[in-house]
Amino acid sequence: MCGISGAYAWSDRPIDPAVVRSMNDALRHRGPDDEGYYDDSRGRITLGHRRLSVIDLATGHQPIFNETGTVAVIFNGEIYNFADERAALIAKGHTFRTNSDTEVIAHSYEEYGADFVHRLRGMFAIAIWDEAREELILIRDRLGKKPLYYAAAPTGFFFASEIQALTSVPGMPLELDECAVDLYLQQGCIPSPWSIYRGIRKLPPAHILRVHGEKLSLECYWQPSFEPKLEIDFGEAKRELLRLLMESVRLRLVSDVPVGVFLSGGVDSSAVAALMSTIAAGPVKTFSIGFSDPRYSELDYARVVARHYRTDHHEWTVEPQALDVLPEIVRTYGEPFGDSSAIPTWYLARLTRSHVTVALNGDGGDELFSGYPWHRLIPALNRIASFAPPALMRRIAELHMLPGRGQKLAELLSLTETQRVRRLRSVLGEGERDRLYSREFRDRVDRETDRYAEQAYDAGALDRHDRVSRMILMSYLPDDLLVKVDRASMAHGLECRSPLLDHRLLEFACRLPASWKIRRGQSKYILKEAVRPYFPRGFLDRPKMGFSVPIAEWFKGAWRSWLEKTLLDGPLIQRSILERRALQSIVAEHVTGRRNRDSLIWNLVMLSLWFDQNGFA
Repeated sequence: MCGISGAYAWSDRPIDPAVVRSMNDALRHRGPDDEGYYDDSRGRITLGHRRLSVIDLATGHQPIFNETGTVAVIFNGEIYNFADERAALIAKGHTFRTNSDTEVIAHSYEEYGADFVHRLRGMFAIAIWDEAREELILIRDRLGKKPLYYAAAPTGFFFASEIQALTSVPGMPLELDECAVDLYLQQGCIPSPWSIYRGIRKLPPAHILRVHGEKLSLECYWQPSFEPKLEIDFGEAKRELLRLLMESVRLRLVSDVPVGVFLSGGVDSSAVAALMSTIAAGPVKTFSIGFSDPRYSELDYARVVARHYRTDHHEWTVEPQALDVLPEIVRTYGEPFGDSSAIPTWYLARLTRSHVTVALNGDGGDELFSGYPWHRLIPALNRIASFAPPALMRRIAELHMLPGRGQKLAELLSLTETQRVRRLRSVLGEGERDRLYSREFRDRVDRETDRYAEQAYDAGALDRHDRVSRMILMSYLPDDLLVKVDRASMAHGLECRSPLLDHRLLEFACRLPASWKIRRGQSKYILKEAVRPYFPRGFLDRPKMGFSVPIAEWFKGAWRSWLEKTLLDGPLIQRSILERRALQSIVAEHVTGRRNRDSLIWNLVMLSLWFDQNGFA
């Protein structure tokens, strides 16, 4: 696992290599063990690499080249099938100087061109300099596990693993992208290709970006396929799922440094820990995080798994004093990030890194096997909407004719299907958005959110369940969950691997019928049945908790005075983005207990702190 950066000059006037060295320094936390650079003879391209040594500790230094030195590669991630690919390339006549997975990329590109990406099984952000073509190629993995930002500046093209590296470039335009602020306030994250700065963009997952001269070309190389459904029975599907799970975990145990596993106590991480314990030669190291309030903690369930498999177990309890680390968390993410579970994830990564360098996790179970409430709620709402005239529901919503949840139901039924999905994903309703935003800010913001929601939910002829799954896989997963884990882990020099997000396992799961994922009100049914023999009786048959944080209580108690000062006297008011009276009303609703607004307030707090740190106050 590493950090990468680079610069490509637009003209014959070279970019000072010191710029890339400065960018690389900003990524030191991602690769504390080593650094490397490449400058071509004409000063056209400079590549920088920071290394966290995990595989081939002796000869894995980057950049790495093909036999003739005409292809240079820097790479962030892991290629889990690199040994098989290496053997195939040697059979085709390629000569290897190292035992690293990075060198497989160089020779594979030489052999297959950019199509080599289809052969990779792993997580990756790759930069390739093809000297013969004078072309820079950037590639991001299928699901966006590894980040990659880029910017076209007046002097040339720049790229890096994190946005902080690009903001260090002299002359880089750093104008606030107010459309990104709007998207963030509604979703709690900034979706690709946007970033918080107008001139900086994210390379979307499963995309290849080619840079030749001043010409940029972007192409998508993969999308999840939900059709046709597999023609096998449930028993066959359950056995194949277990085989793929076992294979995926085994592949992710390849490492030259110690490996552990995040163990939340939920189904997904417990399944990974169980299979890992079955495969590993000795006791597995497990790591758990929780809270003193039992309503938010699954530590008891994590201990059940740890005792069952006699793991070397470690845990940490997060207290309200977590407020002290918020400035560091804001710096870690580089742009506004509103998922409050970043707090326990940050602490979990710190705890884990004190014992191991690599950790497996359970990310992907909810996405692949319909574990979110959205999977049941959205199709149900769409069925109800077919009998409820939107005009009537809109009128009921406008007149507030129903109490409580009935009013919310009427509002949802008055919307189109795409608008309904957007509203359920958003913590900020359309009417509330108009009240909270200042008139000046509202007038400057485009309706980019509508276009984004339509793209994320556009899935052609798929049924409603699969449309929801696709939306989660293509937007919520890469823009929120994977960002959360990548930044928190790499801030501590920890590599995280996600067996449940292996693309072959994912492609299998997507083609399973919804009735095997949700049965008799139970989500993740086939996953639970596949791993049931590995757990004590009854362990898998409990309600889902999720990775939630008691910020609602903290905002009312230990954090209340800090919250009011941060928001009501902070930069969101000073810069005329929000209306003070509307914001004051939201805070008052929450701290007095009239209505829980913790998600919206958290989004606002993290945005305000980001503004303070980055000179927008």
